[in-house]
Amino acid sequence: MEQKIMDFVDTFIEGAGEMGSGLGLNRSVAQLYALLYLSNTPLSLDDMANHLKISKGNVSMNIRILESWNAVRKVWVKGSRKDYYEADLDILKIIVTRLKEGLNRRMSQALSLLQNAEQTIAENNQNGNTKDKEQFKVFQERIDRIKKIHSMTTALLTTISPEKFLMGNL
Repeated sequence: MEQKIMDFVDTFIEGAGEMGSGLGLNRSVAQLYALLYLSNTPLSLDDMANHLKISKGNVSMNIRILESWNAVRKVWVKGSRKDYYEADLDILKIIVTRLKEGLNRRMSQALSLLQNAEQTIAENNQNGNTKDKEQFKVFQERIDRIKKIHSMTTALLTTISPEKFLMGNL
């Protein structure tokens, strides 16, 4: 491969790693996806490990993450017994799906904690003095606001699709 192209690929992969890291993703996951995204042929675990200068075990572990996101898929290469992979080129679909899944998971965890807080509020409202009851009323109002925000974001995320986004029809 020509040096200019190699330099571009390496710069792109480094940028993808930085961006992924900034979004809370594992740097190697982002770099693996970037490498496969730019490749016009499927790559083996050895190919990816050699290019990124990371262990084959690290590649294997992180490629499983990308497979679970449907961001990459295993493909068959005639005449080889190795596992080869290629990227799903629909980045927007992958991003929207990951945002939906991540937000839903985090919001579900937060709502579980809020339900525990509401139970505490209910128990303390029965036994507490007037000042405590006023404070717990404020807590309940704020929890109710958070629940409304959750409902709104859930509704919003269900309406977002990559196709609508690209067409400007959110």
